[in-house]
Amino acid sequence: MIKTLVSMSLVLFLSIGILETADALDLQLVRQDRGYFSINTPKGWDLHVAGQCAELAFVLRDRNNPLRQIFHFGSIGPVYMSHQQKQIDADYMQMGGYPVPWAEMPVVSPLTPENFLANFELVTSTQIARQFMPQAPKLSSFTLISSTPVSSQISGGQSAVSRALFTEAGVVGEGLFTCTTAPFMQHMGGPGGGNAYAFMVSGVTAPQEEFAGLQPVLAESLSSFVVSSQYVQQCMAASQGAFEQVIQAGQTLRETSDMIVDGWRDRNRTYDVIAQKRSDAMLGYSRVYNPDDDEIYHVDPAFWDQYDKNRHLYDMGNLEMLSGNDYEQWTRVPRNQTEIR
Repeated sequence: MIKTLVSMSLVLFLSIGILETADALDLQLVRQDRGYFSINTPKGWDLHVAGQCAELAFVLRDRNNPLRQIFHFGSIGPVYMSHQQKQIDADYMQMGGYPVPWAEMPVVSPLTPENFLANFELVTSTQIARQFMPQAPKLSSFTLISSTPVSSQISGGQSAVSRALFTEAGVVGEGLFTCTTAPFMQHMGGPGGGNAYAFMVSGVTAPQEEFAGLQPVLAESLSSFVVSSQYVQQCMAASQGAFEQVIQAGQTLRETSDMIVDGWRDRNRTYDVIAQKRSDAMLGYSRVYNPDDDEIYHVDPAFWDQYDKNRHLYDMGNLEMLSGNDYEQWTRVPRNQTEIR
């Protein structure tokens, strides 16, 4: 079962200081007011909403490029904390026991924010998740670049802001994500225990080459989400105790934002290079360098094998594999292999 605990103000994603894409889209934000909540959304994007009060979730997405998206789920789960518990539940149902609603959910072990995000595709592929919100992102091939722990107000929880790559229809996307994980029911040796939830699962994403330029406006949109005070009071009156806890957790994350951005600034050049290398690996590309004109090219393995055996047939016969960690070289937009003469 996927539930969402709405925060009065979502966690603010801050710029990580990497090079901005020269041709970054100029996204215009417009206010959407649903009465019980409002948010500034990029003009022309689709807003998908599911649930109410503690089950309210939203996904904002560019219909022309699904890698451009903003999403928030206040609570997702339960997921399993061990394969043993998942097997216990399966055996119990096979012997005629009551259905375990979350039996499809994956095992997230160890239970950490980063590992939950790595299993996000398995979570959103379950039938119960698809019924709740079919537009939920998949984050296929989730590849962590870096993660920064932050304080958690959820009892026994771990919270982090993570930067990662993922794929959608063969294209690599990049994003910043927040997630808090916490045990829900401990393992008791019988069915129904050994599970956990993820709280405040939020993300801003874009195609990898666009993310540096689009990240600030995506973060601005996410942070503009506001729930009406009347709606909050109604939800609180309905005994949504966890609702208040998530609001407090969001406030704590905002208080630590200065420390988070300082940490990103100190390390961003190293992680920018790592992101480029891992993106190339996910796409099956390599980068080559021409020392004669200081240009960088993307090539696939088949082209490089053919080129390396027949250098004498090319005017540009001195190409070499790009190695090392030179920031300027690795963050430069590479040319296509068709431009190699």
